[in-house]
Amino acid sequence: MERVTYQIKDINHEIMRFICETSTAKQKMPTPAQMQILHFIISKKGQKVYQKDIALALNLRRATLSEILSTMEKNNLIHRIQDKTDTRKKEITLSKEAKKNFQIVKNSLNQAENTITKNISEENLKLFFQITNQMKENLKNERMKIC
Repeated sequence: MERVTYQIKDINHEIMRFICETSTAKQKMPTPAQMQILHFIISKKGQKVYQKDIALALNLRRATLSEILSTMEKNNLIHRIQDKTDTRKKEITLSKEAKKNFQIVKNSLNQAENTITKNISEENLKLFFQITNQMKENLKNERMKIC
């Protein structure tokens, strides 16, 4: 019996394998969550970014995000800088290394996206997004009932 959850897990595994095997990036690839965070910070184009901003934008729990950011800091992808006006807040900035390698990694992700969607019509992609968005909504609604 085919299961949606197994298909999603298998697709994710194949994507990561594809990226690792075809990437021209010589450095260790950031995880998908780390890439989302890097992309979010870059998209803010010089605006100050705090942990709370990232958590809200990427729908991550505070503890989960804190752990990811700690790993990213350890791997020299980001720096946390104490805010001058509010000592409880730390600004999240990209390291020079992360800025330098982001485009290489982004190109690998774009290549994976192009490969994944090759020979799939716009109509089917639209349907795919409708279905996956409904799945996410179903999970979110069910979680809200429990919490």
